[in-house]
Amino acid sequence: MQIGIDCLKIEPSFAGGLNTYTLGLLGGFAAAGNGHRFHVYVTRANQHLFAKQGSQRNLELTVVDKRSLPLRNTLCRAMLLSRSPKLYEQVSNAAFRNIRAMMNADCDIIYTPTVVLQSFNSSRPTVLSMHDIQHVHYPEFFSWPRRLSRKITYDLSARNANYFQASSNFIKQDMLAHFPGISPEQIEVIPEGVNLQDFSKRRDTSALQLRYGLPRKFLFYPAQLWPHKNHLTVLQALKQIEMQEGLKIPLVLTGARYAAAPAIRKFVASQAMDYVRYLGKVPFEDLVGLYQMAGFVISASLYEASSLPVLEAAAAGTAIIASRIPSNEELAPKLHLNWFHPLRADELAGLIFTLWKDEQTAAAQAAHNRDHIAAYSWENAARQYVKLFERIVNR
Repeated sequence: MQIGIDCLKIEPSFAGGLNTYTLGLLGGFAAAGNGHRFHVYVTRANQHLFAKQGSQRNLELTVVDKRSLPLRNTLCRAMLLSRSPKLYEQVSNAAFRNIRAMMNADCDIIYTPTVVLQSFNSSRPTVLSMHDIQHVHYPEFFSWPRRLSRKITYDLSARNANYFQASSNFIKQDMLAHFPGISPEQIEVIPEGVNLQDFSKRRDTSALQLRYGLPRKFLFYPAQLWPHKNHLTVLQALKQIEMQEGLKIPLVLTGARYAAAPAIRKFVASQAMDYVRYLGKVPFEDLVGLYQMAGFVISASLYEASSLPVLEAAAAGTAIIASRIPSNEELAPKLHLNWFHPLRADELAGLIFTLWKDEQTAAAQAAHNRDHIAAYSWENAARQYVKLFERIVNR
């Protein structure tokens, strides 16, 4: 079977969950492709991200060397201003006609991991990972152009994709509730994965500690500075511990600056929280080392399809504090997580204060998670995708 993977919308400058997901899954296909061939479509701008995957025997990189590709994307974005889904659909189909024809000729099935379809008239079966529909629940977190873009492109993708992958049953039910044209049979739940070897291999954390000037023990929150990542609740909880218990618990943040950055910076400065360190985007090797150094990894999101940092922390051997949201709760049968209500800073403060002094419990939880994280390897995820693709094509 010839399987197309549409990676044309992967942003080369973005270092977040979508890129991690796509690259991890491609690694899984390389290891567990079941004899199939994968055609990975990339651009001249992002092809360097896929160098490792392109060297695999069953993965073939196809660089779509269209000088007009940025112009085509700009044209499609401009059509959003018309507020007409039909016009946007027609222009997108015309703009990407030749690229889609090439994919149709090469492949038996086409999978898009990047949230929405780029065109809507493929003659091959299509599978889409929409990942989440956060804009439906938290429209205030998006600018009006971004809300408009999501409304049109997500609705068109929901109507035109043949099948969908959801990272949790929660996301499957969310999609069914908000896209009545999709049937339950069209959505396959396949959990996200983690590269076990990368995160379990021990790093030289002493050198890392010196490089960043870090304390011996700290809380670690690896997340882009988006509003839904809920950094302020974490900061409020730590400030409460300082005020009530006289204890300053160090917090290390990583991730690119986005819409929540000004509010985070303002809170830290106004509350004189000199024990909060923001490192920005860090190299992957350093990121893994920070996971391994941390006393606890925290994941405080208000809404997620699933939490890659939770899986990465489990693989790194670090205990986890997580917001009690449905997608996180679906990990509970296999992983041990310490829960808090995502908007209860007082609840989180009590949890952190109790756990911070209990290193024995943290070590036991970390050991349990290390023993069970293999269920979430990218190879396991890839096998489930391949079975889905085989089932669709055989129909």
